[in-house]
Amino acid sequence: MRKKNFGNLFVCLVIILGLSACQNYNGEYVQWGDTAENVDIDKLERNDIPYKIKDNKVYIPEDAFDKATYCCT
Repeated sequence: MRKKNFGNLFVCLVIILGLSACQNYNGEYVQWGDTAENVDIDKLERNDIPYKIKDNKVYIPEDAFDKATYCCT
């Protein structure tokens, strides 16, 4: 019985870790570029980088900054 409980606990732990690892970006949004007109938003969309536009400025998650630099500059 003890092995069965351990097995169930292990499976639950693996599922939880797997689901948390699937979150791509969860950092704070930082400004990307000067204005929305200067940023190629199509490239961000093609590379699955989430963005927000506020006050004519584009913001991306902080942990997506390196990927955006690589693909969009």
